[in-house]
Amino acid sequence: MSDSAMSFETPEQVQLINSQIDEFLKQEVKPLEEEYPQFLGEDGERNMVDDDHHLVDEYLELRERIHEKSVEAGFYTMAMPERVGGGGLSALEDTLVMEHLHNRDPNGYHDMIFDRLSVDHSIIPLYDDEYQREEYFEPVMNAEKHMTFGLTEPEHGSDPTWMDSTAEKDGDEWVINGTKAFISNSVEADFIMVHARTSGEDGDADGISTFLVDKDNPGWEDGKVQRSMGTKQGAQAFNHFNDCRVPEAQMVGDEGEGFRTAMTWVGAGRLHIPAKAVGISQWMFEKCVEYAEDRKTFGEPIGSRQHIQDLLVEMRVTIEQVRWLYRHAAWKMDQGEEYRWLQSAAKLQGANLWCDAADNAIQIHGGAGYMKSLPFEGLYRDGRVTRIYEGSDEIQKRTIARQFLNL
Repeated sequence: MSDSAMSFETPEQVQLINSQIDEFLKQEVKPLEEEYPQFLGEDGERNMVDDDHHLVDEYLELRERIHEKSVEAGFYTMAMPERVGGGGLSALEDTLVMEHLHNRDPNGYHDMIFDRLSVDHSIIPLYDDEYQREEYFEPVMNAEKHMTFGLTEPEHGSDPTWMDSTAEKDGDEWVINGTKAFISNSVEADFIMVHARTSGEDGDADGISTFLVDKDNPGWEDGKVQRSMGTKQGAQAFNHFNDCRVPEAQMVGDEGEGFRTAMTWVGAGRLHIPAKAVGISQWMFEKCVEYAEDRKTFGEPIGSRQHIQDLLVEMRVTIEQVRWLYRHAAWKMDQGEEYRWLQSAAKLQGANLWCDAADNAIQIHGGAGYMKSLPFEGLYRDGRVTRIYEGSDEIQKRTIARQFLNL
């Protein structure tokens, strides 16, 4: 944002973008929902994957069609800086768009207009290298290639500075060995941005470097696809790097600076989570209000019962709390002020909002809410992982505590 004073009004630019997104979804995405109905509704999850739990070709084709349309419309890269060909949205503007996009029925393909695993600020260093810009950055920006991000490890998920993966120099190549765990979309990705220790000791932020590894590299092997609790099937897998050789040209940035790249990616996600949570929780709240007014027991709407009102009030108040918390954190980020603890606070509260709102929605709808014919049980499962990735609840609390404890 260009103004130093925080405004409580949605900027006109964002209002325009949101209206354009709504029109795009109506004109371009809605017809695809009608063309590919098998991936929606209560049977959608099992139709997405084959017997090995890999995403089926038809689903991947659908996703690519939406990505291509989004590139043409200018949405796909609008959160990237203008200097690299993006739309130049600020952190606050971007999160406002994310909230709007997710404030709708989850039974649709609206979330496919972005690929934030690939199009993320962590790839900006690729733009500054001619070879990496042509081979990786520009294809990603055009949705011709898709990236995944290899940071988490089986033994050191919450503190990646203790990673066991290593990369050793051998002539003009680096040899990577190690395993990355629960890597999203790695089975379908064209390349991975993998982090490995090249120097330093366990626990040191310095000495971790970043490498680009192509899918056809024989040293990169996908492990078993993990069957997750959420509705996005075929997404996570272990990735093994066994004497994986990459040329010097595929090191991102300077040697030993990879952890800063990693934190750029994780930090952005910590603001996206509460923005999405507010959007989808607002939608759930509104559906619950409708149900509480329409559903009758013993001749009275269930909304007249105090315990139903208590659940609705809890949802409404927490939504508003998280809405202004994440927006404040994003605004502080745009101003260049200290925002990390606020970012952690927004992520912590946003993740719990999503889980609690879905839980309340199921409770309000009773037995019907527990069924797959309604979306709440799926949202409950999807929300649970947000308390783990991009830093668990416990990690966020540690970050917040460091803000006021001088220990």
